[in-house]
Formats: sequence, C-alpha cells, structure tokens
Amino acid sequence: MAEIIFWLTSLFFFSFLISNTFSWLNLWGEKDFKFSRILIHLIETKKGRSLVLGWENALKWSAIFLYSATIFLGGDFYYHILVTLVYLYAFIKVILRIYHREFAFPTLSLNSLLIIFIALAFSAVLFVFPPLDRYLWMLIIDRLHPFILALILSIFLVFFDFRQDTIINRAIDKLEKHKDLLTISVVGSYAKGSTKEFIARILAIKFNVLENTTPFSNALGIAKTIISRLTRDTQLFVIEMNDYKPHDIYEMSNIARPKIAVITGINDEKISVFGNINKIIDSKYEIVETLPRDGIVLLNGDNLNVMSLYDRIRHKKFIFSSSNEGGQAAIEAENIKLSKFSVSFDVRVLGRRYRLSNIKLIGGQNVENLLPGIFLGLYLGIDFALVRKEISKIVPLPQTMNPSRTAKGTVLINDTYNSHINSVKGAVKYMKLYKGKTILILEPLTELGKNAYQDHLGLGKEIGKVCDYLFLTNDNYYKPLISGIAQEKSLCLAQVLPPVKIAKFIEKNTGVSDVVVFEGREAYNSFSLIASEPVFGL
Repeated sequence: MAEIIFWLTSLFFFSFLISNTFSWLNLWGEKDFKFSRILIHLIETKKGRSLVLGWENALKWSAIFLYSATIFLGGDFYYHILVTLVYLYAFIKVILRIYHREFAFPTLSLNSLLIIFIALAFSAVLFVFPPLDRYLWMLIIDRLHPFILALILSIFLVFFDFRQDTIINRAIDKLEKHKDLLTISVVGSYAKGSTKEFIARILAIKFNVLENTTPFSNALGIAKTIISRLTRDTQLFVIEMNDYKPHDIYEMSNIARPKIAVITGINDEKISVFGNINKIIDSKYEIVETLPRDGIVLLNGDNLNVMSLYDRIRHKKFIFSSSNEGGQAAIEAENIKLSKFSVSFDVRVLGRRYRLSNIKLIGGQNVENLLPGIFLGLYLGIDFALVRKEISKIVPLPQTMNPSRTAKGTVLINDTYNSHINSVKGAVKYMKLYKGKTILILEPLTELGKNAYQDHLGLGKEIGKVCDYLFLTNDNYYKPLISGIAQEKSLCLAQVLPPVKIAKFIEKNTGVSDVVVFEGREAYNSFSLIASEPVFGL
C-alpha cells in the first residue's frame, strides 16, 4: 500500500514539475530572458509575488519544516499522506488551468526543448537518489527546481552571448559592403511595429525594402536579419529597435547605422527597468546621438516626452502630428473621421493638402502611425497618388486592433500582440463608436514601477466612462482599476475570470450591436475560444 501511495504521489509530483517547468520557461521568454525583468515581475505584480509568497508555496515550505516533528513524534505515514494531498491538489490545479485555458506554453524550439529536457532530467536524477525521506525530498526538489532551471538558462545565455558577438561581427562586416544602403530606425515606447510596417509598405512602392520582423527587434535579431536577408539589391533597411536598458539602442545603431530616426512616443512603459522617465527618454535619444551629421529625425509632436528632446537635437528634424496643436508640424493630420472599420483624414505635408478616405484601419492612433510613412514617401520622391493607392491596401497587422465578427454579429477587436497605456486608451476611445454593450478584456500592465497604481487608476477612470464590463485576465492592479471605475460612479462590472468563462459570457450575452476588445497577450486565450470571421478577410 505504501509503495502504491508513493508512486501515485510521484505521478502527481512529476505532472506538477513538468507544468512548472513550462510556466517558468514561458515567463523567462516573456521577459526576454533577462533576470532584472524576472525580478521586477516577482516584486511588483501580485501574480509574480504569488510564485514566491502564495499560500500554495507557504504550504509546501510548512510541510518541509513540519517533517522535523515526525522525527520526535513519529507519524511518517500521516506525513506522507499530507505530501500526497499537496501534490494531488497541485495536479488538479494544473488540469483546471489547462481546462480554463490559463496555462501558457513556452515557445518551443530546439533550444527550449533542450533546456526543458536538461532541467527535468537533473531533477529526475535527484529524485532517484534521495538522501532524505522520499516525500520530504520531493518537496525540496520542488523548491529547488526554479533555481535549477535558472542556472541552466544562465549557462545557455553565456554560450548565446559568445555566439551573439560572432553573429553581430559578421553582420557589421556584411553591412560594410553596402555603402549606399539607407537605414531607417523606429524607436519609442509604443507603436513601433505598426509605424515601421507602414513606412516599409509605402517606401516599397519605389525602393527595394528590407525590414526586421518584430520578434527580432534587438541587436541579435537585427544582425540575423542582415546576414540572412540583406542582398545587393536592397536599397532601404527599415528597423524597429526595442530597448531594455541604457546603451541597447547604441548597440543596435552601431550594427545598422541608421541615417533616419523616427521616435513614435515615450511613456511609462518599462519604467521599472530604467528607473525613471528621464532615463527612458535618454535611452530613446541614443538613436539621435548615433546618426551621421546629415541624419534626419522625425518626432511625434503629440507626445510631450518626445518633444522634450526637440531642443537637444542638432540634426535636421521634422514633427508629425494629429492634434493640430503648435503649428510646427511638417506633416499634420486634420479633419479626422473615425468609423467602426475605417479612418479618413486630411493630411497637410510639405506645403500641400491631400485627402485619405476609408483606410481599412481602426482607431485614431493609426492616423498617428501612418504619418511618418507618408512623410518619408513624399520626402524620398514618391508621388502621393501612389502613396494613397498603397495605403488603400493596408489592413490591420495581426493581433493589432484587428476586427472580426461572430455569427451573432458581435464585433471582436483582437489587440493582443502587446499592450501599453496608449493602446488601452486608444481601444477604449474606439469603443465609443458602439451603441450596444462594450466589453474590455484586459491583461493589467506591468513594468510601470512607482507609477503603476496611478496609471491603472487613470485607466480605470477611462474604462469606467465607456465600458459596461471589464474582465481582467489576472488580479494584478485590480484595486486601482476598480477605484478608477468607482470614482467615475460607473456601472461597469469588473471581474477577474479565466478565459473559458470570459468566452462563454461573451457568446451568451452579446449581439449585433456590441463590441468586445481584447487587450494584452493573456487576453488572446479568451479570443481564441470564440468563433469569428475577420472583417477584412484573410
């Protein structure tokens, strides 16, 4: 009987260990395998703190220390039953997380599979040779396993750093042979991916354009893009740069050597990583410092943090704006008209005015994202008629304010690729176009540092003005969001629910005049459960 209980406990234990390995590796991947960002997650978010201080972890630590009582009082059998119940609960919890679609699998590759195998094999070896009571030893392996995984990742990252230097040097050598290549760099806290994509699409009318894809917006990704895809025929290289610490943009710029820089917007995103907003601003300014003397800078005139750089810049500089304020803009959007599935606006650029109608993009933020591409297209000699024709073909990027409809006619907006303060505000503003139910599925924001409470309080106020329902994917910053809604005396109902329950509520309670917006990566778990057809086709 004792052996049956042991092997049953072992089954529950290894099921938990495998799922725990997947969860931790997924978290490391989300945080770009940076220890500083993991530490921020563990300290600043309720979800992160639960990984260390949650009651389930407290129960396991208590069980470890409780073993000492069996030494003096006996009762090994009851201790073993206790450990069995602990891992039975952990096993059931894993099954429920999978059922509710709350379980996040890491991106699987040869490297990630190797890391998973080594981590589990190491823990399995420890399991086979227990120096202590076998049940106590399971608990100890459980507590050690995240550190084992972190150690294996550290060893891999040391190897990757060596390999990265080799790849970067190869990219620099290859780029030396492309003296006439014009590189355009897009930096900012938000809207980098959309702005880069629109620039590349418009400039491809006249030029052979290469762009880095969004997952490859760091130094290694840019270097790999150069090595694998840069050809003799390439005329323009449009890159998005993502920074996580000072000098990241310096490093990427020294590889790609941009001549034109676009700064999309700067906000509190990653303030936990950088420390304060001034350091974030300085990090973005690194792109300007690496430009040649004849370099060009495009600045978002609607963002105060970006405009704080204006007087520091000695290069030729142009402002783009969609707010009609200040009168300094070289390119400006006016008479903006938003509809459910399109935007229209006038654009004043280089002394002339043009009209763009029924662009298949949604949300006013996309007007701002289009302006740099329109300006650079005209600046580099492309006729506006061709620019207008190309823009008419543009549709939303995958998982970026991308609309679809359910069989009942409910509009679903998939904005789950990434989430930040401006994207949430833009999505909420868009929802005002609907007269029926307005539902927001939100993954609370992270890495906002000391501003996190106030930022979520402000978001709660905006949400309370517009939304009937707010469903959160986790309970991070639940209190400030609720407080913001309450301050608006809103009837918006806010809950934390798993994806399956969110999806069932939407399928049962929405119809033809309603809209549901999914914000943040965790929100995709709910979106994926609801059958819908894209508004703009595949």
